[in-house]
Amino acid sequence: MTVSVTCNTDRFKLSVVGDDFINDCCFGEDSSHWLVSALLAMGIEAEVICMEDFGWANRATFGGSSYLICVGGYSHQDSSRPNYGEWRIVVERHRTLIEKIQGKNTMAVSDPLVRKVEQVLMDEGFEDVAIEA
Repeated sequence: MTVSVTCNTDRFKLSVVGDDFINDCCFGEDSSHWLVSALLAMGIEAEVICMEDFGWANRATFGGSSYLICVGGYSHQDSSRPNYGEWRIVVERHRTLIEKIQGKNTMAVSDPLVRKVEQVLMDEGFEDVAIEA
């Protein structure tokens, strides 16, 4: 299971497709670097991994657990605010095969890292911050 934290902002690039994009929706390099920096400032071990076909992948370790954090953005197509859109931050805790089979160590909206991501977005004034399971 994954948990998503969504928000709206024009703080990051959503209007120009990069020459290096795998496809037209690989936005998220700037938002991933910002998020990783914010998590590091909170004492959470984090790093940007790479571009993916949906956006960007990142890794974090917090509270003894490892996570994959995927970031992608979608423009609202507002010509007066070309970079305004929705950002989705998908958080997935690493689980061993045995944990998956036994249904242990599952993700929940109350996961401590999800709450930290929500907190940093709210503290920075992002709009419409929400958590979705």
